[in-house]
Amino acid sequence: MSRASIPHRLLAIAAAAILVALSGPPAQGASPHPGAPDPRPVRSAWDPAVPDDPSRLIVTFKPGTSAEARRSAFAAAGAARIADLPHTTSVTLKARPGRSESALAHLRADKHVSSVSVDHHRYRDVDPTSEPYWREEWGLDNTGQNVGGQPDSGGTADADIDGRQAIATTTGNASVVVAVIDDGVDFSHPDLAARAWTNPGESGAGKETNGIDDDANGYVDDVHGWDFCHDDNSVHDFDDDYHGTHVAGTLAASLDGYGVVGVAPGVSIMALKFIGRAVDCGADSQAIAAIAYAKSFGVRIVNASWGGRGRPQDALPLYDAIANSGMLFVAAAGNDGVDNDADPMPNLPAGFDLANIVSVAAIDNNGGLAEFSDYGARSVDIAAPGVAILSTLPADSTYPMGWGWLNGTSMAAPHVSGTAALVASMWPTLAANPVAMKARLMATGKIDPITVGDTVSGRIVDAYRALDGVPPVAQAPGAFAFVVGGTMKRTSMAAMVGWPGATDDRTGVVGYGLETRTGNGPWTTVVASTTSRTAIRTFSFGTAYGFRVRARDAAGNWGAFSGAATVSAARYEETSSKVTYSGTWRHYSAPSALSGGTRYATRRGAAVTFRFTGRAFAVIAPKGSSRGSAKLYVDGHYVSTISLHRSTTAPRVVVAARSWSGSAAHTVKLVVVGTAHHPRFDIDAFAILR
Repeated sequence: MSRASIPHRLLAIAAAAILVALSGPPAQGASPHPGAPDPRPVRSAWDPAVPDDPSRLIVTFKPGTSAEARRSAFAAAGAARIADLPHTTSVTLKARPGRSESALAHLRADKHVSSVSVDHHRYRDVDPTSEPYWREEWGLDNTGQNVGGQPDSGGTADADIDGRQAIATTTGNASVVVAVIDDGVDFSHPDLAARAWTNPGESGAGKETNGIDDDANGYVDDVHGWDFCHDDNSVHDFDDDYHGTHVAGTLAASLDGYGVVGVAPGVSIMALKFIGRAVDCGADSQAIAAIAYAKSFGVRIVNASWGGRGRPQDALPLYDAIANSGMLFVAAAGNDGVDNDADPMPNLPAGFDLANIVSVAAIDNNGGLAEFSDYGARSVDIAAPGVAILSTLPADSTYPMGWGWLNGTSMAAPHVSGTAALVASMWPTLAANPVAMKARLMATGKIDPITVGDTVSGRIVDAYRALDGVPPVAQAPGAFAFVVGGTMKRTSMAAMVGWPGATDDRTGVVGYGLETRTGNGPWTTVVASTTSRTAIRTFSFGTAYGFRVRARDAAGNWGAFSGAATVSAARYEETSSKVTYSGTWRHYSAPSALSGGTRYATRRGAAVTFRFTGRAFAVIAPKGSSRGSAKLYVDGHYVSTISLHRSTTAPRVVVAARSWSGSAAHTVKLVVVGTAHHPRFDIDAFAILR
């Protein structure tokens, strides 16, 4: 909420109220934005691009209606046929001048007609850039443009919530209701008229104004919400409120060719007023009643762009109401520029330590923390645009209805609640779990290096990434290698399994899961979730293993498992026919060796060659104080010099290894160096993966 009473407004509109917070001090949220431009004509924003022609109608006839019955219906309505709509029983008609209403009446009364409506004109409702003031909405789409009508005020491109891309994914579902608990919402504003939630128990058949509590909930004619300050059904009072209307516009202003567009322009707003000019407004008890009202209608998301500093233990009733609401409670962090972690009087309700509260800081159009915004590495969850935010404003006694700029964490909060509403529209079950919803909002935000350390997440809420329902695509493991320095067992050996990085369309890959199976047996989990792209597995010799991998993105989507890669391990003793020797080599009996002995040479130039077909190999040899070195050649190319020297004896050590992406024929050759004072070089075995 505002700490000042006259924010500058577009279209010569100004605010007239100082809102009162929970405990009396100036309410938190919006502060004036200086330097508004000259007024612009209000009509340019209110007129739709192409108005409907009420004389142009679409009539749908019941199946089996004869051509003669259709012609009779046209004639009785005084309308001429324009065209038949293909593959339907519908026809477009043109009513005679002055006959539009009577034509509708005649056609609706016709027994052969299933439905009739005006042939409405539609224009790009998924293109928010058609809104007249789209360029001012940097919070949704920051291209570095000037904001607030100020020259040289351009920011940093992409310091926004990716609202344009999100709206292209979904505009939100009208069945998703966000309770704006605030100072009221003016639903007569053209950008908000279609966004009003309507109480089904208090609407239809004159229930809206009959003065009866038709749904027996204790509130009379509560059609679009309730005013808990004045105890009536007027959710907006002239000259008494403006803040909630601005919040509601940022959250859900319609995508209709008027003024601005909200983050979630297709969802519904329940207006619950408890703040006003009167000194007895803005009480905790009224906020608690508003929360209970929203809960009674199954509302799952609340926008709370208000607060007051205080000790959490002194506001337990409000704490309990939020804790027991079952709702995601999106709260403005406050505008005192203080660290809510350290302040003994944090801004409440944002400062309550509750898992269903999202505390929102404000950033400017460069992505930096707004100078007025409260912050906290433990207590403030995420940031959102909150400086020079253009949104809807009601008329007051001085200025007409229109749009204006406000600053504040109040302006940041509806960017987050609007994002939550879009997510709830895509996945209704997630709306029922506020903790999971909060986790998604925080995990899918875009990293904001400037605010890292100022909030729990160090991120800006990102509506597009939060709507990421497409999982990453993983590729089958393709890297298999023995690990140098390991020890071979007599019947098995450890090896590394690796896989390529997965691809993801929005939020990026944050984890992998690996499964394996023996032969054609069932798949079992090797590692459920890891950020690594490798894992160590034990391979029993002579057994075929399958491996497959899947990936998870930052939105929590697990992709399908990749195709399987099948690998088996084999060992070849120093006596194998695949192993040949040149020079002088002797047998050495050793119980610790794999087959009870090794081959060794002590003279420079003695060589051993191993030929195999596979994708990886390992050289197995003992190490000790009398051992020396040999040069390693793979497929005729020198690779390295291997040393078996060690102060203490160690048998069956993997002293050299190499791998390839696929299986092929290879030759491994070791040439003894003849190291001074410890010339001996042993071969125990070779191992391969294929």
